Amino acid sequence: MKFRFTKGRQGNINTFGKIIPLIIKDLKLEESFISERIRMSWVKIVGEMIATHSLPDRIFKKILFIYVDHSIYSNEIILMKDYIVTSINDEIGFEVINNIRIDIKKLVWNNMNKSNTLAF
Repeated sequence: MKFRFTKGRQGNINTFGKIIPLIIKDLKLEESFISERIRMSWVKIVGEMIATHSLPDRIFKKILFIYVDHSIYSNEIILMKDYIVTSINDEIGFEVINNIRIDIKKLVWNNMNKSNTLAF
């Protein structure tokens, strides 16, 4: 064990709540945590019907990429775009996204955790 006698002790205790945001920032995991938070609030943001047929995937350069399983739901999300962007930014607390892009992919309902997953 090596001791450092030249440095003085800071005298304060860091709590777990203060350390976690620093670790997340150091590991560059902010977008992953924000994406997961959006997925957790997705039903509240868009409603149960659209949430069943859509899945927020990732954020890249403040653009939220959403997968939907049919063009009808794509159109609904496009019509709700401003509301969705505002709701997500309010939920997170700062401007995370400013645009939405939609891709049509086949989504499969997963009964284990009651969420949508991608099928390729």
